[in-house]
Amino acid sequence: MGGIGKTALAQRLFKNAKVNRFFERSAWLQVKLNDNLSGKKFLVVLDDVWNEKYGEWTTLLKPFEVGAKGSKIIITTRNLHVVSLTGASPYPLKELSLDKCTNLLAFHALGETNFERHPYLETIGQKIAEKCKGLPLAAKILGGLLRNKGHLDEWEAILNNGIWDLQTGENDEDYEIERDELVLLWIAEGFLDGKKSKENILRLGRNYFNELVSRSFLQQSSVDTSKFSMHDLLNDLAKSIAGVTCITFGESQWVGNEGDASLEEKARYASFILPRFVTSRCLRECDGMKVLRSLMLLCVGFNWDSEKLCISNKVLHDLLTKLKCLRVFSLCHCSITKVLNCIGDLKHLRYLNFSNTNIETLPESIGTLCKLQALILRGCQKLYMLPPSITKLVNLQFLDIRDTENLKEMPLGISNLKNLTILSKFVVGLEKGSRIKELKNLSHLQGELFISELQKVEEVRDVVDANLIGKRGENFGNLRNDEHEALVLHSLRPHTNLENLTISNYGGAIFPSWLDGPSYSKMVSLCLRDCPKVASLPSLGQLPSLRELSLEGLNSISMIGSEFYNGKRPFSSLTTLKFKEMLSWMDWSHYVGGPEEEVPFPCLEHLVVQSCPSLVGTLPHQLDHLVRLEIHSCLHLNNSTGVICLPSLHELYIENCNKEILKSLVNLTSLTILKIKNLAELVCFDGFMSSLVKLKELHIGQCDKLNYLWQDGNETQNLTCLLGVVIDSCPQFTSFMAREVEIDLPCNLEMMELRNCVTLEKFSCKMYTLKDLRIENCPKIMGLNISQDDPNDNNQMSQLEYLKIGKCESLTSFSFAKGRLAAMKMLSIWECEGVESLEEITIESLESLYIGNCENLGSLPQCLHMLSHLTHLEIFNCPALEIEDFPPLPITLSSLQLLNCPMIKSLPNQWHHLTSLHTLYIWRVQNIKCLPKGGLPPNLRFLAIIECENLKQSVREWGLPMLTSLEQLDIDGRMGGEGGEGWFPSEDEDAWSLLFPSSLTVLYIYNMGNVERLSGGLHNHLSSLTLLRIRDCPKDLPEDGLPPSLQELYIEGCDILKRRCSKFTGDYWPLIQEILEVILPTSFILSLSFATVAIYCSTKSQLSWVGSNKKDGDVDPNFDKNGHKLLLFVK
Repeated sequence: MGGIGKTALAQRLFKNAKVNRFFERSAWLQVKLNDNLSGKKFLVVLDDVWNEKYGEWTTLLKPFEVGAKGSKIIITTRNLHVVSLTGASPYPLKELSLDKCTNLLAFHALGETNFERHPYLETIGQKIAEKCKGLPLAAKILGGLLRNKGHLDEWEAILNNGIWDLQTGENDEDYEIERDELVLLWIAEGFLDGKKSKENILRLGRNYFNELVSRSFLQQSSVDTSKFSMHDLLNDLAKSIAGVTCITFGESQWVGNEGDASLEEKARYASFILPRFVTSRCLRECDGMKVLRSLMLLCVGFNWDSEKLCISNKVLHDLLTKLKCLRVFSLCHCSITKVLNCIGDLKHLRYLNFSNTNIETLPESIGTLCKLQALILRGCQKLYMLPPSITKLVNLQFLDIRDTENLKEMPLGISNLKNLTILSKFVVGLEKGSRIKELKNLSHLQGELFISELQKVEEVRDVVDANLIGKRGENFGNLRNDEHEALVLHSLRPHTNLENLTISNYGGAIFPSWLDGPSYSKMVSLCLRDCPKVASLPSLGQLPSLRELSLEGLNSISMIGSEFYNGKRPFSSLTTLKFKEMLSWMDWSHYVGGPEEEVPFPCLEHLVVQSCPSLVGTLPHQLDHLVRLEIHSCLHLNNSTGVICLPSLHELYIENCNKEILKSLVNLTSLTILKIKNLAELVCFDGFMSSLVKLKELHIGQCDKLNYLWQDGNETQNLTCLLGVVIDSCPQFTSFMAREVEIDLPCNLEMMELRNCVTLEKFSCKMYTLKDLRIENCPKIMGLNISQDDPNDNNQMSQLEYLKIGKCESLTSFSFAKGRLAAMKMLSIWECEGVESLEEITIESLESLYIGNCENLGSLPQCLHMLSHLTHLEIFNCPALEIEDFPPLPITLSSLQLLNCPMIKSLPNQWHHLTSLHTLYIWRVQNIKCLPKGGLPPNLRFLAIIECENLKQSVREWGLPMLTSLEQLDIDGRMGGEGGEGWFPSEDEDAWSLLFPSSLTVLYIYNMGNVERLSGGLHNHLSSLTLLRIRDCPKDLPEDGLPPSLQELYIEGCDILKRRCSKFTGDYWPLIQEILEVILPTSFILSLSFATVAIYCSTKSQLSWVGSNKKDGDVDPNFDKNGHKLLLFVK
């Protein structure tokens, strides 16, 4: 249980002086390792451990075996499986008694160990302590809330605070939620009473939310600042307080109060953390919850750009018809295309969320939900209409239809929804009941309103009637053009509390007068975009709260002058200013007037000037707080001799400009990132970098004339903070310095990347600190130039850990690596046609070795078995690699892939000893005739043997049933002698159990052209199978059906079988209709067998999702267009 004191107890032990005297080393780890333990007696604390995988545990604990006798490891965990895994003696902590919990509350609230000096608070203190359920963390937090608060009413306020009832506990700690999404849930559950507090209910909820954030009950996401989550300990606290009324299920495994027999009667709020494919089994816990009020179907950790939840209409129908008391239902990021009619039977529903689904419309039955307050359809890209019955929802307050680009009209009579507070989008129509004046009766509107199709406004009077000035919105805009747009836009004058405004595609010649001057004093963000006829800007400089200003596509603007500033200290709050696609803009007149301290843009931090080809002159001379500057495609900018003062600049990006721009940017002593691309006529930097004392990253690309970086070594002496250098597509780059001498790289440089430098022949650098070196498409480079005379040069590459070399045709050997790469972890070599042997590679520390597209490579290192840290070995597309006797491999190997190497004639002997091997992929190794004796590696999880036509050894002899950990198998019917007499595996009833392990979850069957039918028994034996892919295979499915666990079925190149599986019309459709995803492609698509494709051999070691459109006879699908190997690893 979280918050019970495990970490606190471990900390007491860890810091105890008596304990520390017994150990020479001590370390506190949250599953991180300390290398400096050899021969020492140590104390290590592994805090908050959750990992249940035995293999990873053995790997983690192995380094600790070098410690001296008497060493100790303390582990804190909430997971009993971890306890059994470690074999350690557990010391379970129990909840505090009520007395001790009360005393702890008093300590943190009053600084006393009890309530003796505050007897009037003792009774209420005990009641608050009862809510803590014996958790010391809860008592500590609540005590902190009451710190130095001695009045009884302050304690009663905490005890009776509605915050105890708020529905935060139903969300998983990894689930992130937006502020208003959570507030709407509170409103739907009746936790907020705006009438009682005489306050706007939405504002009231936001105040509560902000209070939770300020108290650290909720924390802002570090990735998306609009989202928040609960700390896991506070989540546990909320769950323990709520008991069985509020429960969470995670992927069919219940994580709530499992022992409570009254769950069905008491459960009110339930959330399910679901897998991608949702079956009735995933939701079986809902069956008895007849009085459930809130159900949220969630998924955590998905890539929403490519994946959505899959749930069948039947599963959804069965679920909703059982839950008649629902007030809240949320099903987001789902592939459903329609909402079932039975949704109208949920008469108590107040909150309905189908955001980011594939629905196209809503059923008419939605109009019967007379209590519905919030309808969320955000991100429903296929939604094209709202049903007329939606106008019957008289209690509807929140209608979120943001990001619904196909929604082209509003339902007639939208003005009937008089209680609407949030209407995020209004599409103007021509019919009565859909015109813009429908907004007139929606007097409570606030927040954001997106108005589109304004060209359909026929009567300007309709705009006046819409009365936007009376609506306290925050965001209005995104407008379209028409012949009287100027009148329309003028009449659309919004309320002066406006905070965010975007005007786009406006066809008028002048902006409305209401935008001039300081009237909108609360405006924070303004974007004027694609208004091609506007020739002058309004006076924006006196908007005191304006922080973000973006001017884009204003192609008639030729000058920005005094009218832009219009007064003293213009743009006093502006932090971000962007000019983009201003094709006619020539002159940016600087602010003139007032004392020196009245400089414009005093707070500006981010400036973008992009695609302004006519702009001449310089930027403003004094931007003291500018942190980020981006200049793109401004060839004439800074052609004067002016100097710009940028003392705070951290990031500078210059692209497609003249080299003269660098002369005006001097003394950039705070710069940390410099990225330059396509700088015309730049030959070298000629002293520019001498002042960049804090520079960390240097990127240079597409500078066609760049010959070298520095005139001499003096310029590099100040670059003591430089960590990474990338030089890309500089065809005349030949060296780092003007004189061809061996130089010392900047003293802390760790990463260097050289790409597409076609004239670079030598790498004359001393690399004492370099850890990561990547060289790609430098065809003339012969190798790393290391002097053989200087004895100190033996240590030049002592820190190098990652070396990637590709498309270097002149490279013939790796003699430079011999004895010099003691720290090397990963070596990747591809498309090096001159390399014939790798015998020089004897790097004991090597963990990953990737070799590909080396056409003349004839042999591998014979010392592979001595690489005692090697875990990944990948060899692909090496047609000359002839191996009669494959060298032994180290037992540490976890992944072995041999792809398209036709001259390899044997596989590693005794590979059944490779107990760490979990991935084995062999493809197009045509000269292999049999597998090594002794069986396959015993702990394989993923196995693929494909297109090895000469492998005739029967599959029955492979020993597949012995692989009890095998999850995925790819098998080719042209091998192994199975599929005879028209059956696969054979006509025997036990064929599946004799050939395949029951642990399989993914099975790919290829090239079974002679097979007529899949054998029976698949249904029962492979009961865990979730994905089956059949290619060029049978006409018939098994008579007894497919496993009920199956979620995905792919049938390719089997025309007869595809017709029989066609939706509704095929005779097999009743057999497969419950499968969540059935794919019957019209043209053959070869999908690579492993789920995640990593292009390790490119210059960036990042994951890339790819697909293949290969047809028979096309280019090898395992290589990209440049010949880079697509390495296959499991997600």
